[in-house]
Amino acid sequence: MQTFLNFPASDRLWQRLQQGMQPQVLLSSLAAGLVTGVIGVIRGISYASLIFSGALATHLPVGLGMTVFSTAIVAGVVALTSTLPGMIATPLAAPATIMAIMAAAIAQELSGVPDGEVLATVLVAIALGALLTGLMLLGLGLLRQGERIRFVPYPVIGGFMAGTGWLLTKGFIQIVTDISLTPATLLDLSQPEMLVRWLPGLGFAIALLVATRLWKQFWVMPTTLLVCAGLFFLTLEVAQISIPEARAAGWLLGAFPSGQLWHPLTPATLTQVHWWAIAHQSGSLLTVMFVSLLSLLLSNSSIELVVGRDLNLSKEMTAIGLANLASSLGGGMAGNQALPSTLLVHDIGGKYRLSGLIAMVPAIAVLALGSAFLSYLPKAVLGSLILYLGLSLLWQWLYQAYFKLPLSDYLTVWATLIVIDAVGFLQGVALGFVITVILFMVRYSQVDIAKQMLSGDTSRSNVVGRSPEQGQLLSQQGSQIYALELQGYLFFGTANYLLNKVRDRAADTDKPLKYIIIDFRQVSGLDSSAVLTFSKIFKLARQRTMILVLTNLMPEFEAALQRGGVDCSGDWVQVLPDLDRGLEWCEQQLLAAASPPPADSIQDHLIQRFLAPDQAQAFLDYLEPLSLPAGHFIFRPGEMSSELYFIESGQVSVLLELEDGRTKRLQTCSGGQLLGEMRFYNKVPLSSSVVTDTASHVYRLSRESFSRMQQEAPDLVQALQGHIVNILCDSLIRRGEQLRVMQ
Repeated sequence: MQTFLNFPASDRLWQRLQQGMQPQVLLSSLAAGLVTGVIGVIRGISYASLIFSGALATHLPVGLGMTVFSTAIVAGVVALTSTLPGMIATPLAAPATIMAIMAAAIAQELSGVPDGEVLATVLVAIALGALLTGLMLLGLGLLRQGERIRFVPYPVIGGFMAGTGWLLTKGFIQIVTDISLTPATLLDLSQPEMLVRWLPGLGFAIALLVATRLWKQFWVMPTTLLVCAGLFFLTLEVAQISIPEARAAGWLLGAFPSGQLWHPLTPATLTQVHWWAIAHQSGSLLTVMFVSLLSLLLSNSSIELVVGRDLNLSKEMTAIGLANLASSLGGGMAGNQALPSTLLVHDIGGKYRLSGLIAMVPAIAVLALGSAFLSYLPKAVLGSLILYLGLSLLWQWLYQAYFKLPLSDYLTVWATLIVIDAVGFLQGVALGFVITVILFMVRYSQVDIAKQMLSGDTSRSNVVGRSPEQGQLLSQQGSQIYALELQGYLFFGTANYLLNKVRDRAADTDKPLKYIIIDFRQVSGLDSSAVLTFSKIFKLARQRTMILVLTNLMPEFEAALQRGGVDCSGDWVQVLPDLDRGLEWCEQQLLAAASPPPADSIQDHLIQRFLAPDQAQAFLDYLEPLSLPAGHFIFRPGEMSSELYFIESGQVSVLLELEDGRTKRLQTCSGGQLLGEMRFYNKVPLSSSVVTDTASHVYRLSRESFSRMQQEAPDLVQALQGHIVNILCDSLIRRGEQLRVMQ
């Protein structure tokens, strides 16, 4: 548990205390903590005004105590447990908006019930949201699921943030006018007595937007709010409007009874709760949990980007989960990482845990002062902060996003926003996910899943040593071989594309098709629609007497194709280890259809390749004949060798050992080919192996025999070395041609 809580180890505690007492650390932490703490209290008051408005307005002092207590406890717990010193956490606007909707729904459902029972039900519902959120985040953190859920579609985030901004804007109207913003109330809001309520708040919010964009210093927001409050009271003085008159006109919060603000939940409170009303808000509780998780993902990514270091999301979930549990046990609301305040702390230079602890001080001071000061708070100033947050989000996601996002993603943001406003957060976010998934499928279906399309007349296997006649035959008839290298995930959006590719090629009567090679090396998976597509390709191959060759087919893919009706062990399907062997198999079928030439002796091979007839017999005197069975390793990976091998008959493959235990065939050699030239000249140990595919007859030239040849027949040595140079040059040319075809 200590790993997750991130408490300093005992042997380092004294060092950290000493560090915290240094003047530079103390002063920067004090400045950062007090500024962010004041901002947190102001936002807490605004959230309380948002949640406890309308029918719940008389309970605003209790709501204020709840939000300010939550601000203090969440900030303190996260300051101690976060992996980032200087992390600030507070209640956030998005969950507060949902809680406001939930509280209003409970108050409406319990109309006629005593106020004490309504208040108890609302408080317990809010605390339950914090409890469930804390348990979810703590569980995800302890199970180390942070990296698995880190990614959320960007348009969904945009729609969620825009929806939050719009609901905050509507909340501003509710705070300053006590009227909900709906099409039916637009006329009422345009009346003079209502205009004087919300227009000043709009002006103050615009002033906040302008000031915070012109100046990035930490003092701008609190100073602007103080100036706005001063202008409000100056206007009252000039207009000779008394405080009681302003309060009666609805410009101030109202008169509240004195006493403590924070009212923790007690057993007596729980007896007053209408649990069925909370059960009816299960959707809102789930939304609070989801929105808190989404806010954490978004804030965490943004903080990482700005501070330039990666955070352990699982540990951050654990820290926020513990903070929410502590808040819920005290009757508080859910909190989360506060992105602006955390960045502000780092700008000031207070990147220490002490900053988060000092941020608790303003909230504790407000709780100690009581509720007497509430009656002097202008609604327009409190509402302006809510409107400022809302307009900032709307500006970012409805205006700026237009220039940054593709049109389809931008319209997804709008669709999510509209459904959030008309139906609810969960439904809007769910719609955003659905649209994103559909757009992904449409876009992915347009991606060419065939990484390469090869024809046998231009692309060959790595078999070397064929006669010129065989090469000419493959050039003439190789177009009967059609190979597709697939990539990505094959699903219903891309499967039909593959089927059309095969159909179009099979319909080309100018180039009759005999063999279809499909390579699965870069295929990550396939669904049932893709299996059905391969079943159709299999039937098409049988109808047109074509052979389907499947290469790099994983066992699970082969099992799926078998279940889908593709007989992978029948006469119409060949399953081979890799694309090179698939090409070779098809080429062998074409060559076998022609009359095979008689096998040459080793002497014939030597004469054809690099020796004069009078040299061949002399060269044979230095060679040792060997008969090797199939599967015999002539060379193994990493071993040095001082021998050359000349193949008289049979087939030998050069294999590259891959990290996953599989092999990739680099070359296949037959009669007349030379093996081991790189090892013979003492090059670094090679990672390839050379093994016989069939029973083979070879001739070996040892290092001792070669030394003797150098002494006795230098002309044979010169001919051999010239032959080796030609082999290496041909190999380079062949590799270059393969790369050209791949491009």
